[in-house]
Amino acid sequence: MSAGYRFGDVLPPTARLIIDDLVDAQRRREGVPPLRIEATDTDLTYELGTGGPAIRGTQADLLGWLTGRTTGATLTTSRPGPVPTAPYWI
Repeated sequence: MSAGYRFGDVLPPTARLIIDDLVDAQRRREGVPPLRIEATDTDLTYELGTGGPAIRGTQADLLGWLTGRTTGATLTTSRPGPVPTAPYWI
């Protein structure tokens, strides 16, 4: 983020609202791959479809990944290999 502002600087309730909106947008799209999103520092959990990998990390790191602003390098996945690219949300 510009001006030294990081995703960890976003207040948790605000980050949650943004993530809620991003997930809602993904649920309205066709062709979104199955995915489970789990925050390790809050109770945030979302399931998009069934059978997809679980992507885990802090809520702030998930926010960065879901917005496409980070690669997800700080996240973990339940499947072998790197964290996949976040689903397109716009």
